[in-house]
Amino acid sequence: MTRADERPYAFTYEPTVSAAGEVELELYETLYQPFSGGSTSRSWVTQVEAGYGLTDRFDLSAYGVFRTTSATSFEATAVKLRGRYKLLGSDAPLELVLYAEVVKEVVDSEPWVLEGKVIFGRNYGRFAWAANLIAEREFPKGGGSELSLGWSAGAAFELVRGLRLGAETFGARAGAVDGPGVWKAWAGPTGSVLLPFLARGSVNSAWLTVGAGLGLNDASDRVRARAVLGCDF
Repeated sequence: MTRADERPYAFTYEPTVSAAGEVELELYETLYQPFSGGSTSRSWVTQVEAGYGLTDRFDLSAYGVFRTTSATSFEATAVKLRGRYKLLGSDAPLELVLYAEVVKEVVDSEPWVLEGKVIFGRNYGRFAWAANLIAEREFPKGGGSELSLGWSAGAAFELVRGLRLGAETFGARAGAVDGPGVWKAWAGPTGSVLLPFLARGSVNSAWLTVGAGLGLNDASDRVRARAVLGCDF
């Protein structure tokens, strides 16, 4: 069975895809706050996603990515194309989705980025958990490449219908393919709430997801926080 991607996690994907013919729109707003520099080092990344379920097992999404910093106003930074394929459904012991994404950045070194995820988890009535294994390779315009291996995992409980609260952790080891890597990691609360007052006309459902991760070492940002507003048609 497929269902809308009303995930309770800000940074972790649940093993779900959009149903065939379903259109999904999401707006992401992510805060990056380093340990040093105060508000002048803070940056915001905005992502606008439009997705479509081609079948009950496969969906595609396109993203526009923008950023705002103390030095730059709102500017376009990248475009992304993502595909998800549901390998195992709710009738299996473990739900499993394969995720692939290609990114073309249009600022800084203008790299191409390829990212893959293995997404798995399970729902047990009102309790759910999910985990992502992540591999990302960046190809800067000047040559060479960088490899990042990461994770994201969360667990949540539905307190009442439409309100889920939980916690998640996420991070990665990034660096040159043949060089030393740097570990970055975060952990914190997360949750989601359905917005039934927005479910009018052609809108089947709407939701808001909010989460924040606190940096667990000096190499990590002090805070990474995200809000996701979504709806499906």
